Amino acid sequence: MNFDISFDLQHNGGNKYIWLHIWNATNYPNLAYSHPPTAAELANSLANVGINNNVAPPVLLTSYVQAPSVPVQSAGLTLSISVGGGAGGSDRFQITGISVVVPGACATMVTLKADLWSTQAASQNSVSCFTKGITFIPNDPAITGFKQCFTPRTITLGIHTTSPTNITVSYKLYKDDGDGVFEPGTDDALVADSVGPYTINSTTPYSKSGVGYTGNSSPGENSSIWVSVSSSLSTNTVNTLFQNQCSPLPIGLKSFTAIRNHSNVNVAWVTSYEDNSKGFEIQRQIGGGNWQTIAFVPTKALNGSSKSDLSYSYVDVNTVKAISNYRIALVDLDGKTKLSDIRSVRGEGQMGKIIVYPNPSFDGKVKVVFDDASGIRDISLMDVNGRTIKQWKDISNNNLQIDYLTPGFYSLRVVIRETGEQSIEKIVVNKR
Repeated sequence: MNFDISFDLQHNGGNKYIWLHIWNATNYPNLAYSHPPTAAELANSLANVGINNNVAPPVLLTSYVQAPSVPVQSAGLTLSISVGGGAGGSDRFQITGISVVVPGACATMVTLKADLWSTQAASQNSVSCFTKGITFIPNDPAITGFKQCFTPRTITLGIHTTSPTNITVSYKLYKDDGDGVFEPGTDDALVADSVGPYTINSTTPYSKSGVGYTGNSSPGENSSIWVSVSSSLSTNTVNTLFQNQCSPLPIGLKSFTAIRNHSNVNVAWVTSYEDNSKGFEIQRQIGGGNWQTIAFVPTKALNGSSKSDLSYSYVDVNTVKAISNYRIALVDLDGKTKLSDIRSVRGEGQMGKIIVYPNPSFDGKVKVVFDDASGIRDISLMDVNGRTIKQWKDISNNNLQIDYLTPGFYSLRVVIRETGEQSIEKIVVNKR
């Protein structure tokens, strides 16, 4: 298990040396801290990390003075300190790259407990302050997703858990100030507060695209975004940084569609603003093949710049019978490019408003392509007994990738939010 840990300490002249000890919860010794832990008391620990806070800047320790036989983890770790960046103006310490080995299957929920103590003595022979029994489950809930590069900026977000029983989750979004250190409410401004709660379990995650936040409409909004998730599993939060990938290209893509009309596919898009724009590459992928640039459409913006909506279109003669995917590479005058989202269209002659492929699947993965009509969809995946095992809300894209399906029969129910229209597709997953 690999994870990062952050904690806050009051800023004062004490806490010269700081130690973090981590155990599997089943082996937690519940020490009294009347003295520094001994080698015997740390025999079952999974990780021991020390910090010399008596130098500037603080550094990681490579040995445990009280018992040199105790293994100390320092190689591969990164220590970051944000003075005044913690709660109430305290200092925030962040340790990145902690690695522990816990017996058991990867899908099994593992609960860890940690103790944190410090000493003001240069000899490290006494305990000045401590907190213990900090319970947490690394990477659970797990956070997945990315930052969309359209204007307004949005987040595509997934929250997953290994818990087979229901848990509740809520999340907040913070705008990183550029240092990559999580400093909620101080240097990192809160931009979306307490979204939720939502109920999830190991077969029904939370998934949503188009998650907005305060200030996301600014053309210059190029901050990385922290996602902080609280859950009923623990009193601690799980935090993930969605790195900004949107700054190189000053073009706002307001909409993008690809619609089949017999043997033609009409590709259309609208930009809300352009600055230093050269034009747009139309790229196409047939089935699972390579992406190919099929056309270049020059910008309509005078001298490459515009603050008004500009509409573009291209007609692709496409007679293939397989699914085709389209995307746009937005190109500026400096040669920088940024790729749009993908739009999928059914093959010529393929019937039905929803295409599922491959069906049957032999690797537990299927892609779903919806009809070309725009709209918001709520989607449910049910097993052969009618139990809902996955759900997706507020899906505006016209394709969906489903992974990790075990062999069996499934039903996919798609509800168009605006009209209430429902469609059901059968999915088969076989063993190879």
